[in-house]
Amino acid sequence: MESGSYLAVIKVVGVGGGGTNAVNRMVDAGLRGVEFIACNTDAQ
Repeated sequence: MESGSYLAVIKVVGVGGGGTNAVNRMVDAGLRGVEFIACNTDAQ
């Protein structure tokens, strides 16, 4: 195996009302280096 440095890829997926609220709080807090994905499960 090759020795080297690897970067972590962090993705946060928020599902539903609670998950979307959690993602919003992290974005509002200025969390960096993270990809955020929010899925609304409410019927339209």
